[in-house]
Amino acid sequence: MAVLVAASLSLGFAIAGCEVTVESGTDDFKVEEIPLEGLAPCDGPGMPQRMLCGSVNLPLEREDPDLGLINIAFAVLPATSPPTGERKGILGIEGGPGYGSIGSAALYRNLLGDVLRTRDLITIDARGTGESEAIDCPDLQHGTTSEEIGLAACVEQLGERFGSYRTSAIVDDFASVLDALGYEKVDVYGDSYGTFAAQSFAFRHPDRVRRIALDSAYPVRGESAWYPSIWQTGIRSLETVCDRTPGCSDASERLDEFVKRLRQDGYSTGPFLDLLAGAGYSPPGSYRDINEIVAADLAGNSAPYFEATRQSPAASGPPEAYSVGMEKVVSCNDYPMLWNKESPQADRYPELLAEVRNYPADAFKPFTPREIALSPEFLYLECLVFPGPDRFYEPPAGEDAEAPDVPVLIVNGELDNVTSPEEGRATADLFPDSRLFVVPNAGHTYPLSYPGSVGAREIRDFLR
Repeated sequence: MAVLVAASLSLGFAIAGCEVTVESGTDDFKVEEIPLEGLAPCDGPGMPQRMLCGSVNLPLEREDPDLGLINIAFAVLPATSPPTGERKGILGIEGGPGYGSIGSAALYRNLLGDVLRTRDLITIDARGTGESEAIDCPDLQHGTTSEEIGLAACVEQLGERFGSYRTSAIVDDFASVLDALGYEKVDVYGDSYGTFAAQSFAFRHPDRVRRIALDSAYPVRGESAWYPSIWQTGIRSLETVCDRTPGCSDASERLDEFVKRLRQDGYSTGPFLDLLAGAGYSPPGSYRDINEIVAADLAGNSAPYFEATRQSPAASGPPEAYSVGMEKVVSCNDYPMLWNKESPQADRYPELLAEVRNYPADAFKPFTPREIALSPEFLYLECLVFPGPDRFYEPPAGEDAEAPDVPVLIVNGELDNVTSPEEGRATADLFPDSRLFVVPNAGHTYPLSYPGSVGAREIRDFLR
């Protein structure tokens, strides 16, 4: 999810080995099969030993081959003891959106452990990320202007391709790569936005999945455009962590008083909301720090608050490691907004204000819906300048699409407000054979970051 950038790191490498082009004149195009034996070892630091790399040229739009092809990179770590007969694989899907999956292969290997004895690890850089022609919109990537202006410049740069960077197209690429590699069905692991893409893959290609493990999930269908659990879980977690911290008490009362003081002194609540929105990446310490900042401010020392909310340069490094443009474009294409995406841009802000007026006034207490929605730090506000859906647009999961009846495990952190336990429950409700496991005291993508944790063991046991 694009509240803040997911914590995984992409590692630089060079794609070596096989490159395959497909004929793209029809929707039912076929890819040429790529034997694993024909792939060359991946060349780059941080890549697991024995990992094999290649790429496939696929249509940018399957319905219009005249728009050209896009090179999709992939890497496979073969099983150490593969079963006889059909090869089995686990498709690992990274988050953001904006990260490539190949650079996280070492993290996936550490998480999955001995599950990879009998199954290959398959990673595919989604179009617009990593080595799959990463989107490079300089103003967004280097933080040289506002997000609204940077996004408008990015759309102009992409031209008619702006709508091709959407989740439905990404997961259709995944299916084509799996076809080329000869995998009929796979297990799927996704983290953060990877859980969103994994669900889309399951809805669009239900016959390709055996089982699905989702690490820090939010629902591919039915999410509120307010993303209310970000703020509600964050506020609740401040109190939860305070209750578990010796010497801390009355977190809710202190927060109320702190927010009142900000308003009385003429300060926007936006920087504090931004601080709170990112707390799910490193709890419980992040919430403990916020509680201490609030307590210090009420005691007359505002320095810790202003230091914590001081804006740092927004440059994000090379787009191959993380593409800010890809994050923004996919988010604006696919995520629900507080306005009608098909409305002219002049009508969108009035629609946003109408949503603010009609939303329950106490939903985010002590913050108001107006403070949430009109803060510069609010999610996706920059998408007000984004074009409406293009002629190729397909949602990640159609309203009439049925979920596959396969085992699904959802793991969410108790203190994760980036993708909350409530969103994990909403995700589980989409699948007929699902189970939600909430990791106590944990935050965003905790199993991936801590492969020895109870959440990681739960994922391994499930995939076994």
